[in-house]
Amino acid sequence: MPTEVGTSHDKETPGFSAHFAFHYHIIELSNYHIQDSLLMGRYIVAVLMACFIGSSMTAQLWQWSVPVKNARSAGARAFCWIPPHCKNLRAVVLAQNNMEEQSIVEHPIFRQEMSRLSFAVIWVSPSFDHFFRFNEGAGEIFNGMMKDLAQETGYQELSYVPVAAIGHSAAASWPYYFAAWDPQRTLCAISVSGQWPYFRHPVFAPEIWRSDQHIDFIPCLETMGEYEAADSWSTEGLKERQEHPLLPLSMLACPAEGHFAATEKKIRYIALYIKKAALYRLPKTKPAQGAPILLPVDPVKTGWLMEKWRYNQKPAASPAPVNKYKGDLAQAFWYFDEEMVKATQEYQARHRNKKAQLLGFMQNGQVVPQRNTHQQVDLQFQPQADGITFIVKPVFLDKVPAAHPRTAEWTGLAAGSAIGHAQKGEILINRIAGPCRKINDTTFQLYLEKGLPDQASGYQCWFAVEHAGDALYKPAVQQAKMDIPGRNAAGRPQTISFPPITIRKGRKSVQLQARSSEKLPVFYFVREGPAYIKDNTLVLTETPPRSRLPVRITVIAWQYGRTAVPKIQSAQPVAQSFYVE
Repeated sequence: MPTEVGTSHDKETPGFSAHFAFHYHIIELSNYHIQDSLLMGRYIVAVLMACFIGSSMTAQLWQWSVPVKNARSAGARAFCWIPPHCKNLRAVVLAQNNMEEQSIVEHPIFRQEMSRLSFAVIWVSPSFDHFFRFNEGAGEIFNGMMKDLAQETGYQELSYVPVAAIGHSAAASWPYYFAAWDPQRTLCAISVSGQWPYFRHPVFAPEIWRSDQHIDFIPCLETMGEYEAADSWSTEGLKERQEHPLLPLSMLACPAEGHFAATEKKIRYIALYIKKAALYRLPKTKPAQGAPILLPVDPVKTGWLMEKWRYNQKPAASPAPVNKYKGDLAQAFWYFDEEMVKATQEYQARHRNKKAQLLGFMQNGQVVPQRNTHQQVDLQFQPQADGITFIVKPVFLDKVPAAHPRTAEWTGLAAGSAIGHAQKGEILINRIAGPCRKINDTTFQLYLEKGLPDQASGYQCWFAVEHAGDALYKPAVQQAKMDIPGRNAAGRPQTISFPPITIRKGRKSVQLQARSSEKLPVFYFVREGPAYIKDNTLVLTETPPRSRLPVRITVIAWQYGRTAVPKIQSAQPVAQSFYVE
């Protein structure tokens, strides 16, 4: 346990409570050492991109965080963002960390649209329950979390406003489970590259719904990429539409997209879907107090129908309002209105009848071979002398790999066949998830961030190599995973000295002054608070108008060490917290 160096005060600073004892004076400062476990994590979606400035940096702000009590994952923490000018919240978007969720809810475009709607955003990492097992207390955990956030932020409506739940992949069923548990509070349910509402699987979607539970009249969206199973997976959704005719069920097929990366156009679409859910479900008049009564959406009487997406085929029937649709009802999904249909049409019409191309990764001048695994490509963490910087290069493949059947399915070519590619356009590598940041087209750094799980043994960083395609070839995407040790345990030990943060009245920034005992550069991240870091400077931002004052800002300093000679161990991170009015 670290030594307590602060002065006690009745405003407790939550977080790392299982490991730390610390107290604060308002506007006074304390510091504490973060246990070694903070350096370790897996399946993390969190990082500041070094090239982001302005709105990109502020989009990654989380003004508050609270530990989630009784969560199934150790160290689960709920991060909350409220639009800076929002006086009254209308609803909240809730995501649990798996992979794409953070890329979506931290994207500047998504934040901009949620700000216009007066919606808060909450991201929980590690997740409190990926499957929302309401039969085992997930609902009570959620209620406690929202009550704590309402108290911490000053926005008491967080304890009752409607929820737009979103999840990705293995966590893509929990939004439906939330809806079944509390249909009166569910604005909509969004499953990204995931499941259908009534699909059951012992691992991803446990059979726990009672026979009287359903999610009729609650809008639900499922997205699926072409390089996943968009063409075939729609069959299950259409079956569920027939079995549950009062379920407003939509599907977005994403041509030339895969399972792992959240594209900007998909984020825009999801934001539009949430906007439509707000339009059709939130009452025009806000109640004087308490939760609004959500309006039901009857897919039999309202909305539009549109034929499912088919690979390289145009729709056989034109979209139309539900009472005027002339196509096969068994092959159509439901949508809110004509604008939503047009957005879906435009998205799904892309890249028909173009050729496929394949991409790969290079390390040490060699193409990294594919394997028959979920990620297909496993990259090696090969840091440079600073211990955190590494090189990964993108490349076109000239033959269809044989290790995984996906590549043959994507291309329609047998393994080992020659394959062409576009002659122009950049191949880009971008981070999907995990504690890393992009420096340039081929250079990345390990970069610790908020939301890391406690007591894990390492990090997983996920990457996507992408090409936009051309007139002949459709876009291509290929994912890869890199395992990184949670800490460097060999070599000389080092410590971090991080003096208290003092911001003079009237100033909006301060240079951070942490030092490593080994004279290595120290890095920082903001765990919570209306602030961000740019070039080792902490920059304050606006505080929402109804914030409970003072608002805590917590900055964490870290140094990973290095494996090059002379080897240096990872330092124990150090945090400084202070309060702003």
